[in-house]
Amino acid sequence: MKKEEKKKLKKLYCIISILVFLMIFVDQLAKVLVIHYGEITVISNTFVLKPNEYNNGIYDETTRGITIMTNIVIVCIILGMIRSNNQFVTNKTKVLLSFALAGGISNIIDRICRGGVVEYIHITNLPALNIADICIVIGWISFVAIFASFSAKEFTKNKSNRKEKIE
Repeated sequence: MKKEEKKKLKKLYCIISILVFLMIFVDQLAKVLVIHYGEITVISNTFVLKPNEYNNGIYDETTRGITIMTNIVIVCIILGMIRSNNQFVTNKTKVLLSFALAGGISNIIDRICRGGVVEYIHITNLPALNIADICIVIGWISFVAIFASFSAKEFTKNKSNRKEKIE
């Protein structure tokens, strides 16, 4: 790898690290504030911030440990994809996957420190969620969209190649 490429990659990893840290920090700070201050009404009866009542005893220690280990494995897989030099994992994909990485790490922190994930964003007719959940959804939907776009391009390319061979 050339010196210039290494420099660009280092810059990308620095940006991703900052993004991940900021997303985790904002989510954890919001959880602490909501737990401390209780219910905060943003838009009356539509958008409320309040900690979900969760029971630390819902799972036994074995189930909790398995959940944490599974989440750590998924986070490691995402981290591996971000650090990959695979030609199919572009820089844009790496940045978008950093959203899923940050959300996963933040929820793991909750499971370890609080015994469960704190859900605090309540929007009418939607399940309660948190910023980490939003990050995970953004990361995975973006990843699927990029993968679908790549697959469609490859399919079109292969179809035109087959057509040329027939003619």
